[in-house]
Amino acid sequence: MQHFHAPPQSEAPGGLLAQLRADHAHVRALFHAFAMLDPAEEQQRARLVDELCQELLLHAMLEEELFYPALRALADDSLLEDAALEHDSAHELVNQLETLFPGDDYFDATVAVLAEEVAHHVAREETLLFPVLARAGLDDVLLGERLRARRMELEADLAAPPQGIDGLEPRDLAPALRGPRERRSRPR
Repeated sequence: MQHFHAPPQSEAPGGLLAQLRADHAHVRALFHAFAMLDPAEEQQRARLVDELCQELLLHAMLEEELFYPALRALADDSLLEDAALEHDSAHELVNQLETLFPGDDYFDATVAVLAEEVAHHVAREETLLFPVLARAGLDDVLLGERLRARRMELEADLAAPPQGIDGLEPRDLAPALRGPRERRSRPR
């Protein structure tokens, strides 16, 4: 796992880059906390992985909405394409973890692969992409304010109770009338 890198002096406290760097440090701490748990502590391990996955998804959405668009005209397209692929890969691993429980055959391995991929992605961002934005002279503090505001919106959405389902409202029964869907086998 990557070690913490102190932010360069040019990063404004509360700016976009400082917030993203803090998110990276928080995720590293969550992975470390997971690694320190006894495998028998299944409930704590499940809770920690749920928190980790939620943090990663929130962070990825913020980067995709604010950080990467700010870099679009500044960074090499191949760097941004690589970052998008890394986000997609992390999303896939998070989706897999949503179906696994501690004690399942691939739970620990999936967490380990996610940790490795996130460490690689964070290192690339902090060494290749953060400096591009810092050198560009964009208003890091203003971008940080936008990031904070968007984070609050997303966290409020995540904390909101699910919408109720009206049991009296008719639903489209056509799929149920067609019979079960045929399962396609996954390539192995």
